[in-house]
Amino acid sequence: MKLFAALATFAAAALNVVASPIRMDARALIAVPPPSGFNITSIGVNGSGCPKGTTYYVLSEDRTAVTVTFSNYYASAGPGIKVTENRKNCEVSLGVRVPKGFFFGIATVDYRGFYQLDAKVTATQRAVYHFQGQLKEAVARSTLTGPIAGQDYL
Repeated sequence: MKLFAALATFAAAALNVVASPIRMDARALIAVPPPSGFNITSIGVNGSGCPKGTTYYVLSEDRTAVTVTFSNYYASAGPGIKVTENRKNCEVSLGVRVPKGFFFGIATVDYRGFYQLDAKVTATQRAVYHFQGQLKEAVARSTLTGPIAGQDYL
């Protein structure tokens, strides 16, 4: 069986998912072009970091890649700021059609955005990946500590 992997770029600013199968080999993973019949069939976003009207997506012509951009995905903390603004989340759901003999997985993840933190302030960026019907999850986490006057996060 061949592993069908996705390259995902997830960010406070943008999410990009590109699908490409990978042939499993004991020595290496070898990327090959997407198989005939694979495509992204649906895209959904939901959460406090992506309220209605604040995200948009671009699906590639062959429906094997998507870029999702968030315009309101940020968290804030400090005097006068509501506790509900301390955390934000956004669930991105993709429906995919995968040909027989392949299965879908995540190959790599890339995060992009911008952050600004006062001295002694710590922020955590966390992503959880799961597949419908599966109990196992993968978690990616980054911790950022101030002072940072403003910096791109790659």
